[in-house]
Formats: sequence, structure tokens, C-alpha cells
Amino acid sequence: MGKEIGIDLGTTNTVVSYVNKKGKLRQLRYDGKEIIPSVIYFQSKSEYFIGDKARKFLKENPQAGVANFKSTIGSTERHEITPEDGKPFRLRSKDIAKLFLGKISNGIENKLIKEFGAAEGVIDRAVITVPANFSSTEKSNTRNAARDVGFSDVKLTAEPTAAAVAYEDSQGEENSDAVILVYDFGGGTFDVSIIRRRGGAFEEITTGGDKHLGGNTLTNIIAQEILNKINDDYGVEFPFDEEDFDEDEHGISLTNYKLNMNSIWDTANLIKENLSDTENISMNFNIFLPGDKAELMEVEFDRAELENYIGKYIERTADITFQTIQRAKNEYGIEQINQIVLAGGSSNIPLVKETLERRLKNQDIVFCDDVSTLISRGAAILAQRHAEFESMSKAVTAMQMGIVATEGVHFGKFQVIIPEDTPLPCTKKRTFYLSSDNLKKFEIKYYERDIKNYPRALFSRDDGIEEIDTVIIDNLPPNLKASDAQIEVAFIAQKDGSLDIGVELVDSAGNKIKSEKLSVNKKSDLE
Repeated sequence: MGKEIGIDLGTTNTVVSYVNKKGKLRQLRYDGKEIIPSVIYFQSKSEYFIGDKARKFLKENPQAGVANFKSTIGSTERHEITPEDGKPFRLRSKDIAKLFLGKISNGIENKLIKEFGAAEGVIDRAVITVPANFSSTEKSNTRNAARDVGFSDVKLTAEPTAAAVAYEDSQGEENSDAVILVYDFGGGTFDVSIIRRRGGAFEEITTGGDKHLGGNTLTNIIAQEILNKINDDYGVEFPFDEEDFDEDEHGISLTNYKLNMNSIWDTANLIKENLSDTENISMNFNIFLPGDKAELMEVEFDRAELENYIGKYIERTADITFQTIQRAKNEYGIEQINQIVLAGGSSNIPLVKETLERRLKNQDIVFCDDVSTLISRGAAILAQRHAEFESMSKAVTAMQMGIVATEGVHFGKFQVIIPEDTPLPCTKKRTFYLSSDNLKKFEIKYYERDIKNYPRALFSRDDGIEEIDTVIIDNLPPNLKASDAQIEVAFIAQKDGSLDIGVELVDSAGNKIKSEKLSVNKKSDLE
């Protein structure tokens, strides 16, 4: 029997926890660091490194690696990478996640073997945390990346659930009953979950959040202000988005532009972090100007100025939190929240707690000692209790899943198949009809609707409705008549929120039509 680990695969940082021989929760170090930057850097296509070293090298050569790959793990778009050897290649984020997790696995397994021995120290099981609002494809790609690394048993759990498990474990009340709200403000996403603990089980009641709002959003706001100051002070017009940059128009090389933006972003992030502990800060960094001139830039910020820039985003997280509490009360009969637990690195910002205390009066708001490791510790507890995992954590769907009408007056209108807050796992079926005779291939696009944040979203073009993937049903039997056959599709949402698809071809009487060559795939798996 091998060892179990919990992995908080974060947008900006990753943390790995385990239970040591003395039964204590500990973080595993990679290259001497408990907090591992989620960054990868390539010397060549086959030679690469990750973490703090990768982050440092990426500052000098920004085209040779990728940071924040988790934010696009559901996409089929490929990153353009030019490694040190000058031979460019392209990789999807889910492939980068596999490489990243592989390095971590190799780096920490030796430490586990030293502590537990050759048999018990090999990593066998892993629980990986994901945002509560991750799409089914993002969850599937995360799970598959870990499986491809070689973990024999991989399970996913929502980050707020892991935080609740770790918090309750720290209280030492194994069988207590409580309703916990977890406010999880990470680098890439904001999640809020209301979780009911009954004995040793953690049951999601309802979730909320914004998958496009995180600590990086706040950093970008500060970075934009720094860029505005550079443009004003030096009479240049550097754009914030790389797609708007032009070497001839802006007078510097693409490499130097990327170096500028990396320096600006890193400085903005340090300003945000340091102003949690101090009232003002001054920082210097180098920038490149037209004519390949380098200048030393100085920027000053104080906490009041920072809060002025980011205040509306913190207020939005409080709005979502309040709405989630009201939904739990009105729709699920939750009358009292026992604790509000803050998790995620961005919860360190003083304005977060101040805003929540002002908006959510008479609530017990708990700020844990180390929010940066809380989630991975909860994952490690769930990994160690693998035999109880199914009963310990009970999840619900964060969003609606469905399709859109492909013809008629309701063309493009969203149709719900699996509602929000549906307990997982679940299976919902839908019948589809062939559009013509002799079809060889049938495709079904499916979508997710963020009904909690976008209640008025109705059509696929509306904000809040996002195309997730396409089911491709290929090699349909020859000479198939549209009037004589139909396709029954089972949308199977697994316990971790990932989606599997089951397909049966039936005749007009509902009898199964046998077809040995019929193939069913997701488009994302084929690209």
C-alpha cells in the first residue's frame, strides 16, 4: 500500500500536504519550498523545470515557459513556447499540468520513501482540489493530467470543501454538526460554498462564486495603474494586452515588451501582498524604452490607494457571499451559519475581512493561521481517509449544464439538462433526433450556464453561458433513416463534477440498434 497526498493545484501556487509517521499534517517541500509557484520553464521540449526556479528564469526569458496555466486548463488552445534551445513548440494547458505534476511527483516521492520506506513511500493516491465553479471539462482535464502522471487513484474535491475539512479537523471535534461557509479567494477564482457537517460527512448545500475573479484580477488592476504611470512619465503608449502590441509602432522588441510586463506584474503582485502588512510601500524595477534604453522605475503605493482600486471587486465577493447565504436560507432551509472560514491567499487582504464584517453582521468570521496551506491540508485528510471519501464529501453541481436549440424560433436558446445544486453523482438523459437520412456523424455541443451570477442569460451569445465541449458520435450504421432511429444520450456527472457521456442508438419503438463500430468522443479529447 502506497502513500496518500493532497494537492492544492493553484493558479499561482501549488501546495502538497500529507500525514507524516506521527499522524501530523505536513507540507512536502519541492526544492526546499512548501509553496511551489505554478510555473514551468523549458530549456528544450524535453528538458524543463518548475516552481521557484522556473519563475526566476521566466522573468529573464518570458517566451520559454508558462505561468497561470490552470486558468486555461479547459481550453484546447495551445501556448506558443520558444525554449532556450530556440526550437519552438506548442502545448495545451492540460499537457503542461501533466508535466508540472510529474515533476512534483518525482521531486517529493523520494522524500516520502526516505520517511516511509520503499513500499509505503511510493505515491499511490492523490486528492486534487479544484475551484467549485470549474467546468466539467476543466475538472476532467485536471483529473486526467494526474492520472497520466501515474497516480493509481485520483479523486477531485472542491477547494472550499477541502478548506472546511481542514478547519474542522483543526478544531478537534470529529462528530460535531455545523453549517460552515467557506469564502475561498484564490489567485485565479473566487468560490463560496455553504457546507453542512453531519458527524464525519461534509455535504455541499449550495455554491457561488466567479471563476473569472481572483487575486490575479486585483494584481492586474494595480499593474494597469503602474503601466499608466510609465506611459505618462515617459511619453510612451505601451498596451496592457500583448495582442495590441506592435514592435514598429511601440519601438521595442516583443521580448523587451514581455520583460516589461513581467516586471510590472511582479511588482504589482508584491505591492498587493506587502500592503496587507504595511501601510505604504515603494518599489523599483527596470523597464525598457524605445531605442533599447533601460530606465529604473520607482512606484509608491499606500493601502488606502490600493483599497480604492480594488474595493469594488472585494464588494462583489461580498455580494456573492450574501446572495449564497440567502439562497441557502430560502431554498434549502439553512437558518444559521455557524462559521465563515476564509481561505485562499487573497483572503489575507485586510479589506476582505473588513468588508465581510461590515456586510455580514453578527457572523463569526474565522481567519485561519495559514490560508495558503489550508486547502491542501484538507485534501490530504481526504486522501488519507480514502475508504471514507465517498461518504465524507458530498458535492453538488455549481452551474446548470445543458444544450442550446439548433433550429426554430428559439435558435440558440439554452435548455437545462442538469440543474444547479444537483447532488453528485447524477445522470440525466436526453433524446436527440437525426436531421436527415444516411448520417454518418452526429455532434452535440453542450454548455454551462452560470445562473447564479447571470440569471437573465438565455441564449448562447449571452454572458454567463459558455460552450464547454462537443460530443462527437461517429460511424453511425449505414442506410439509417431519420424517421426510424433516434439517439439517447446519458449525461453522467461524476461525483467530482467531471462529465462522461453514454450513447445508445434506438429505433422508433425504443429498441436498441446494435452497432459495433459506433464511436463516442469528446472533441477536446481528440484535439
